[in-house]
Amino acid sequence: MPDRAETINRTEKFEKPTADELIARHALKPHPEGGFYSETWRSSITLPPEVLPGKDGRRQAGTAIYYLLKSHQHSKRHRVSSDELWFHLMGDPLTLRIKAPDESRLSTLTLGPTSELRLQALVPAGHWQSAHPQPGPAGYALMACVVVPGFDFQDFEMAEG
Repeated sequence: MPDRAETINRTEKFEKPTADELIARHALKPHPEGGFYSETWRSSITLPPEVLPGKDGRRQAGTAIYYLLKSHQHSKRHRVSSDELWFHLMGDPLTLRIKAPDESRLSTLTLGPTSELRLQALVPAGHWQSAHPQPGPAGYALMACVVVPGFDFQDFEMAEG
């Protein structure tokens, strides 16, 4: 039976993987907006076009991804035509900027692992968003993002410039 110190050391190693270890472990690949991602869930429920205003064709009811930004990376300004929930999983805090479609209101939220920070945030459909990790010991922020109705690249728009 391992002693308590050995157990703690194993736990610390397991709880604090590097960005590159997470990229390898979860088969993350480069995302067009910056960072790395891997789709982890795509609903088996398909929504017909008549219940999807403004969308061309069917969509899955929901999708989820892991999304990782290393400390020197950022999520470029973009928008999705579905609601998107961001969940902080591990690593350093992440700053999320959300701007209304008419660009009249800007919200800046910080997601992270401490009690004074949020663990999740909603980016409403059609709102502009960008994100970057804050400096910290992990050197990355690992998030989960859930999109409802499900994500489709034809519903994704990058800002110019």
